[in-house]
Amino acid sequence: MTARRPLVGILAGDGIDGAVFHGDGAYFKSLQYEVQKAGELCCVMTLSSFHESGVSGFVYSRRHQQWAKVELPLPRVIYNRLPDRAAEETTGYRLFMARMKAERIPVFNPFFFNKWDVYCLLKQKLTSSLPLTYKITAFDDILTFMNNYPSAYLKPVDSSHGQGIFRIRKDSSGYKLTSADGSDSCYKDLKSACHPFLTGYLIQEEAHSDTVLGRKYDLRALVHLSRGEYEITGIGVRASGGPSHPTTHVKYGGTLLPFESVSEKADLNHLQAILSTAGNELSRSFGLIGEFSADIGLTEKGPVIYELNSKPMSFDEAAIQKKRLDQLLALFFELSKGTAFQSPRIPLR
Repeated sequence: MTARRPLVGILAGDGIDGAVFHGDGAYFKSLQYEVQKAGELCCVMTLSSFHESGVSGFVYSRRHQQWAKVELPLPRVIYNRLPDRAAEETTGYRLFMARMKAERIPVFNPFFFNKWDVYCLLKQKLTSSLPLTYKITAFDDILTFMNNYPSAYLKPVDSSHGQGIFRIRKDSSGYKLTSADGSDSCYKDLKSACHPFLTGYLIQEEAHSDTVLGRKYDLRALVHLSRGEYEITGIGVRASGGPSHPTTHVKYGGTLLPFESVSEKADLNHLQAILSTAGNELSRSFGLIGEFSADIGLTEKGPVIYELNSKPMSFDEAAIQKKRLDQLLALFFELSKGTAFQSPRIPLR
């Protein structure tokens, strides 16, 4: 008897240290459960899971409280949740994508976003909603920028969730470099401060965004593709750990705030419009983008998009995370019913 074809396969990393796969197991379990409640199959798979006749996937057994290995046909949709960029740069991933294209199986969110690629793409239509940003190619790029702006952010081109971010500010004695956790390093000259950032980094203007009790906050918007349109699924709020902290990420001391505490300052129609435009531009250039998150600051001139992420983490807000599962389930069904495969374009470099 032939096994039923899964509705969706969640693509995770190959297991390490005895684990059957590398990824957010709790999130995968909850997503698999929602798919099963709808009468369909969902399995987790890795790049090494695929073989000529199908896939060796993993299904969570609630009865036995463990992941079970199962042999299944190829799924109808692939949800890319590879946990790191390195896996997407391998020959194995390129061969996987080529096979999925040949099989006409949609793979959504084909790769992690590169910050510079995204900025170059979005500035064509959303310049007023982006902070001024340059890719650093030499020290003179930083020098010119800091001659015009008193403070800026230094961000790795290929990173997410606040990793590697620094803020640099002029002060009376030189320059102060602040890391994501709020610790400061002081330098008398700019060249000494910026030596580590001459390759693989962007310099971005520090937006004068709104604050709560003296702390900057970001809107963390979750967006999904629904019936051909990009719609906001939910918005969380993250406040920085203190006045000196450059980021709002919880792992660096940030805290959650209810959206209601800042909702009167946010124009939801405007946010929906710019994020819809962003989603359309991403999908037009990068392939099929089924979901993304956006970090947004609110300024006197309007919302400013700091960053977009193609692999959003689980939201701590239960209502948003539940709606996310609902939106993904609807998208899986939508894509399985004949949405044409969109091959990822070569990112703008």
